[in-house]
Amino acid sequence: MRRRLLVSVLLVSASPAWASWPEDIDLYSMLDQDGDPVVDRELLGNSYRQLVMELGTMVSNKPVTPAETLGLDGFDVDISNQFILTEAIDRKGEPSPWSRAHVDENSTPYHMIPTFSVRKGLPLSTEIGGSMGWIGGSSTGVVGGFARVAVFEGYRPLPDISLKLGYSGYVGNDQLDCGALDLSATIGTTAPVGRLPGVNSGQISPWFTFTTLRVSANATIDQDVENDIGALRYAKNTKDEQGAAAIAIPEFGAGVQFVSTGAHLRLAVSWAPATIPVIVSGFGFTF
Repeated sequence: MRRRLLVSVLLVSASPAWASWPEDIDLYSMLDQDGDPVVDRELLGNSYRQLVMELGTMVSNKPVTPAETLGLDGFDVDISNQFILTEAIDRKGEPSPWSRAHVDENSTPYHMIPTFSVRKGLPLSTEIGGSMGWIGGSSTGVVGGFARVAVFEGYRPLPDISLKLGYSGYVGNDQLDCGALDLSATIGTTAPVGRLPGVNSGQISPWFTFTTLRVSANATIDQDVENDIGALRYAKNTKDEQGAAAIAIPEFGAGVQFVSTGAHLRLAVSWAPATIPVIVSGFGFTF
């Protein structure tokens, strides 16, 4: 009874913030559904795990770069929008984990993340980059970084192959820490576009990517509520009884980039069969 009273007080005290930011994840809301308390710890634990997997997919670095690296003097800046289709998955008649962790039990069927990204070319066909974005309708965001190296590049007509290692994290939510480590391989090519060979100013770069995500998460809420919703600490290595290994998620992606006189357009899609699909469109400049 005291625990329920404590949760009610917390809900009431934080309601102005939730009114302003309806898409903030609220783990305390998982204790109730349609006005009734939810006491099935196994059910809530599975829902929390699925939420972590989908949130990790949402905040992870996306496969939005061609296989070809920028070169020593190259620089790239991009503004994009990510569309995360959080309800493009069969829930088998059960409430979405996003709705369970939503103060009004009515989470949006998709999320948008306006994102700003930069990349810089380095010697030996390597490059580094970073990005930051805002999760629309929330007080939270995404910050990430990565490094890439081309292991096979420039031997036409053979395709380019590059490897990427990165990490991106969920920031701004005081109830949940979540992040995703990504290791990916990209295969693609770059070809000129135009009618006059040798003087074309445009290029097209299609690519395909396979990524392994390792999602970690830690609920930073009241210990009793953490136990009630089965919120395990997902981390790479943990000896905690409440802990479990980071969640490994395979992800497939594809995209295409058009470049003309330094300006580029990008369109990419990614899908992790265990979680949700993502569509990314962007515009920027490649120097």
